[in-house]
Amino acid sequence: MESEPDLPKSPSTRHKCSACYKQYKKKEHLVEHMKCSFHSVHQPRCGVCKKHCKSFESLREHLTGPLPKSMCSTIFSERGCNLCLEIFDNLLSLNNHKKLCGLSAPVPLGTTKKSFAESQIEISNSNEVNLVERGSKAVALDCEMVGGGDDGTLDVCARVCLIDEDESLLFHAYVQPLISVTNYRYEVTGLAEEHLSNAMPLKEVQEKISQILYNGESIGRARLDGGKARLLVGHSIEHDLDCLRMNYPDHLLRDTANYRPLMKTNLV
Repeated sequence: MESEPDLPKSPSTRHKCSACYKQYKKKEHLVEHMKCSFHSVHQPRCGVCKKHCKSFESLREHLTGPLPKSMCSTIFSERGCNLCLEIFDNLLSLNNHKKLCGLSAPVPLGTTKKSFAESQIEISNSNEVNLVERGSKAVALDCEMVGGGDDGTLDVCARVCLIDEDESLLFHAYVQPLISVTNYRYEVTGLAEEHLSNAMPLKEVQEKISQILYNGESIGRARLDGGKARLLVGHSIEHDLDCLRMNYPDHLLRDTANYRPLMKTNLV
């Protein structure tokens, strides 16, 4: 008796983000992505494929980086402005635009050539005293996430930065991932394996950040009425803190993604 021929397997369904075109095996992962990505019409978009990018630097990587999208790169090289990254219908329009385009030339981030030691801002004993005495009432925090897990959809903090109210840099470090990185998300993060080869351990990062945030205040007093502890500002700040495995009093958080009215504490 002849055996039945093997039926071709149908390709597994992939769930695709309509803004940045990332694909996920599970629908719930796509939903989580949409909750924390905050795509909007204000984000830079590729003039060819209409992909949303996190920043103009990410858009530049998409068009001209080490691994650009071939079709987008080809069209951009022919009809794109190297300053504002806009793409035009013809060369005449492009030439007329170049006479008026007033954006300054982009400055490379320089992350690929920086060593771990150069990238760290070490807080010496004298700097620690200055940080405690500085009058800044708020600091802003931002994290860059790489992907972990089988399909690279788990957010893993790989880079963290804190600035004060004057946009002065307080702390910056590459963070040693606790799990294996399966997707560096280079087009968005600009990070590669070499950046994390000698990264700072997460526990040390937590200590540095806590030192800046609590500003010499006790944890008990900070939880009660703030004391000298600083307000922490960020976009989806609770998600960043989760990825850093840190806690901070709710009444000292200011999330720009979900504005909360200022509470009556001695910090406001």
